[in-house]
Amino acid sequence: MLRVPYNLKIAASPLVLPPKATTLRAAISAAADFLDPATGTTALLTGAGVSVESGIPDYRGPSGTYTLNRNHRPIFYTEFVDHHTIRKRYWARSFLGWEAVRQAKPNRVHKYVGDLINGGWLRSLVTQNVDSLHSAYVKDVTEIHGTLSSAVCLTCGTHYDRSELQIELGRLNPSWADLLQQELDRLSEQRIANPIKSFRLNPDGDLELPARINYDQFNYPTCPSCASNGTAKSTSNGAWSEENIDIIVPHSKRNVKDVGVLKPDVVFFGESVDDHVKKVAEQKLQMADKILVVASSLATYSAFRLIKENKTNGKRIGIINVGPVRGEHELLVDGDLRVSFIAGDVLGGVVDIMNQQRSPLAYARM
Repeated sequence: MLRVPYNLKIAASPLVLPPKATTLRAAISAAADFLDPATGTTALLTGAGVSVESGIPDYRGPSGTYTLNRNHRPIFYTEFVDHHTIRKRYWARSFLGWEAVRQAKPNRVHKYVGDLINGGWLRSLVTQNVDSLHSAYVKDVTEIHGTLSSAVCLTCGTHYDRSELQIELGRLNPSWADLLQQELDRLSEQRIANPIKSFRLNPDGDLELPARINYDQFNYPTCPSCASNGTAKSTSNGAWSEENIDIIVPHSKRNVKDVGVLKPDVVFFGESVDDHVKKVAEQKLQMADKILVVASSLATYSAFRLIKENKTNGKRIGIINVGPVRGEHELLVDGDLRVSFIAGDVLGGVVDIMNQQRSPLAYARM
């Protein structure tokens, strides 16, 4: 199951199902009816729009990466694993963007999802997001596109904490560390409450920088495990060495031509979702009677495929998303849910209805 971007324009006219769900109040009521446990269990699939209120942008929303920059092109997996220069560019932008990801806090949508799971109105959660913010309120989260909170060696498979890697990146690149601090200081002087949010962050955690920026002098570390056992070499200061290019070792976890390369533990575009993660995600959706999609355009094929397969198998599908969604006119039929309101507004209303039904006064009125 590949993570493949969808480059065609998505239909600009979202459906409304049921047809009466044209106001927020009606949308909340329709969503509550869809999620009501009396009508069966529901699995949830979330997208990048969930984290917008946390300061992490989505791809296609009003302030999304593709909306603001039509020419944005993410780094593809083969580019990252095959080219030292591409890795320099990625890690430099990630170094500058990590602080925004680290400082991001869960928002009301993450809380509402936790409330609905704890209340029995949602059975399980699968997310496309890589910020791990769902974990604040939900214990069992399947992240089909991985997480930015760690990095993994493509040779030995060792995982490293991203915050610790940030320290090493700063040590290897003092001028870039100074640049980051100077920018934070400048924004602080302007009395901006959260200066790092003034940077233009991409959904996968790297910072958008001008095309004129030169990354040649940026260094990233060799996998410490591979360096310590002699599998990979480092420069005198501990940076990844070009001597590691085109060195294939028999025990490599990935069939890549360079050794000791650290990669963020996320699924790049053009990369396959881990087989075990794919299986768990498929099982979660298959075991539910219905599937709700929240804050996702389903533009990425890995997510679209999951929904399309379950619709083919006869499941009811619900979608809460402000903008248009890939294939919605073909996927959805009468009996499904499609409302175009802010996810936090809709889910917050549903949580209120759930709580009212669970209260003693609500039971007394029944």
